[in-house]
Parts: sequence; structure tokens; C-alpha cells
Amino acid sequence: MILRFARFLAPAVLALALPLAAPAAAQDMPTVMPNNYVLSDILNKQRVDSAINSGRGGGGSYGRQPSRAAPRYSSNSPTSLVGRPGAPSGPALTQTTYRASPEVSARVRRQFADWMGQQAGAEGGRKIAQALAQRDPVRSWAQIVGGDGLRPGDTADSMAAYWIFNWVMANGGDSNRAQAQAVRNQVKPMIASNPGYARLNEGQRQEMSEVLMLNFLIQHAAYLDAMKRGDRATARRLGDAAVTRFRNEMGVDLRQLTLTNAGFVRG
Repeated sequence: MILRFARFLAPAVLALALPLAAPAAAQDMPTVMPNNYVLSDILNKQRVDSAINSGRGGGGSYGRQPSRAAPRYSSNSPTSLVGRPGAPSGPALTQTTYRASPEVSARVRRQFADWMGQQAGAEGGRKIAQALAQRDPVRSWAQIVGGDGLRPGDTADSMAAYWIFNWVMANGGDSNRAQAQAVRNQVKPMIASNPGYARLNEGQRQEMSEVLMLNFLIQHAAYLDAMKRGDRATARRLGDAAVTRFRNEMGVDLRQLTLTNAGFVRG
């Protein structure tokens, strides 16, 4: 659905994302996240493995990854998204939703343009900032994934869409609504049971979620453009980049996963 629906969107809907694809190319890029977060801070590998192996969100506790220092959201607010050593299992669930603030959205877009400018150069950063100022990226994201029942205002939805689309690029596939909802159901308890996520305030949750949407839009624009032009080499490079991102950032091989109506499973 992520690809099939997008092919029939009016050009204006994707106009936000398309200027971003050219300078950034969405190739060989890590997932841009606030400060020094990585994907594994949101979805701990132990829980990801459990959910994939069972085809649903599994139980278990979060454990600190010994190779990484605890990330900090800001200089005065430590918010590691992995549990402390010896933390009890079965942490209480927290809401993954948030109330969006225009001020937070403006800051996210400004900072994202700065981050992307480091990848694409000053001119690329300027074009990205201009594109983000002209159209609402959250609305563009929602128009692409809305057919799958994914909505703004919930980190589980933005993470599910991002994971699914990287799988689509890696495998040259597509997804449907049932599969998207199943992945969302896999993702939601992993985030909701994360004690570090529970410590984030609404603005921090919104920032994380909207940055995932912006990553999605850049990658989506680049991949859709390659597909429309019949540029299989670029599409393959984008798929390889997706595999590298998730292997490095989550320890997951996207090409060893199958997307089913029960969510992601191995095989």
C-alpha cells in the first residue's frame, strides 16, 4: 500500500519530499535521529527478536546494550531508551501517543534541515529547509500511509511505517493494511514497555516521531523516483542502504524477514 497508494497521489502531495531526495540521495545514510539516539533505543534487539520469532509483540525486559553509552536527549535531561542493569522484567506500559505542538514541529524541521545539511551540504540543507517550510511534512506522511490505518500522533505508527518501508526497499516488495496494522501491533508494546520512553515528555515523543516521518519521506521520495524512472540500480542501492541501516542500528537483517498478516517473521 505504501507504494501502490503513493503512485496515484497528486504531484503536490509528494512535492515536499521530492526536493529532499536529490541532494541527500537517501543512500548510505544512517537514520537521522534527535541527538545520538539510534533505532535500537526505541526497539530493543531482544524484544525485536522475540516479536519477530513469534510474529507478534513479545514479553521480556529491556537490557542496556553494553557497547553504547546512555544517550541523552538534552544536556540536562538524560533519557536513555534502554533499561538500567538489573531492571525488573515486565515494565508497566505507557502511552505511545502524544499531543502535537506546532512549536515542536517547527523545531524538528529546523533541526532536521541542519542535520541533513551536514549530509547534503549547505545548498542541500537550504533546499530541505525551504521544502519543509512550504508544506506540512506530517500531512504528507499521513497521506502516504493513511490507507494502511497509520496516523500521526503515535510513535508506534511512525516507527511501524519506517520499518515497513525500509523492508519494502530492501526486498522490492510492498505492504497492505493488514500487514501494516500487524507491524504496528508488534511495535507498540516494545515502545510502551520501555521505561526510558516513559520518561520522555510529550514534546520529546513528538520530536522522535516526526523525525522518523521525515526520514521516511526522504527515503520514500528517492525510492519512488527511482521506480518511476525504471532506475533499478538506484533502487537496489537504496535497498542495500536500508539493509545496512537496520543491521547497524537494530541488528536486524531486513532480507531475512517476511512481512505477513501477523507482522514480521523470520524466513
